Order: sequence, then structure tokens, then C-alpha cells
Amino acid sequence: MEATMYEEKILSRRNIVIMSIVVLGLLAALIYQLVVGPLGTQPAPDALLVGMILFFVALGINFSTLSIKVRVDGITVGYGIIRHHLDWGNIVGCRPDEFSAARYGGWGIRTAWAGGKRRLVFNIIGAPRVVVEKRTGKHHELVFSTRNPEAAMKAINEGLGRRF
Repeated sequence: MEATMYEEKILSRRNIVIMSIVVLGLLAALIYQLVVGPLGTQPAPDALLVGMILFFVALGINFSTLSIKVRVDGITVGYGIIRHHLDWGNIVGCRPDEFSAARYGGWGIRTAWAGGKRRLVFNIIGAPRVVVEKRTGKHHELVFSTRNPEAAMKAINEGLGRRF
């Protein structure tokens, strides 16, 4: 069996646009404050604005791409440096997600209850999702967005079939 059975990287343009708007707004506030003067009687410290700009740039970079890997050692899903890995021995099966994305309260990494089970969700705006049922753990299911749920589920089912 090859090392990687399925791999996908989803660039979330909407996440990038949202974070860019926040960063540009903070940058505009900083430039205005430096050039024109403070807005109001209690201006934000320049260092705070710079720190917030850097924080949102880092956040935007980290959450710009969702990566999914189905490999011989299991499934890894993550945004940037934040990843979740499941070994094949902890996976029961997979299926398409029947719930609306609105149920999860937005994009990014979420936890939610669905059908009486706690889910760890890696969500992208506007993409279908796959549910991976776990044997053990704090979360009963892992849910992730994918542009190609059929191919992802096929790779997961092949991995489950080949682990014995």
C-alpha cells in the first residue's frame, strides 16, 4: 500500500478575505493614529495595534489552508500548525455529514454535539463534510470539510479494509 492514499489542501479564500479585512482595518487605524492623531480621548497604544495586526496576520496564515491526509498510519486533518491525527485502530467508519454547516457555528475548528455525539470539526465555508466515527476519545467523531467527499471516504474505507 502506498504511503499516501488521499491528500487534499483546501485554500479558503473566504477565510483569507475575512482576515485581510480585519488586518486592513487595524492597519488603517494605526496609520490614521500615527499621521492624523488619536481618535477620541483614549487612543489605543500603537504597540497594541501592531500586536493585533501581527496576531491576525498569523491567524490568517494558519487558517488559510485546511489539509487532509489519508495515509498508511491513519488520517490527519489540520489547519496550519493545529492538527488532529487518528490511527486506523481508532476508526470505526465514515459517512457524509448530513448536518448544515450553520450547526457548527462557523468555519475553523469547532466542537459540537450532533446526534448525541460530540464532534471535533475542521470546517471550511461552503464545502461538504465527512464524518469519521471514532472508537475512543474525548470526541466521538471527527468531521472535516473536503471538496471531494466521495474520494476521501473511498480512501478511508480502503484504509480500514487494508489494516487487518
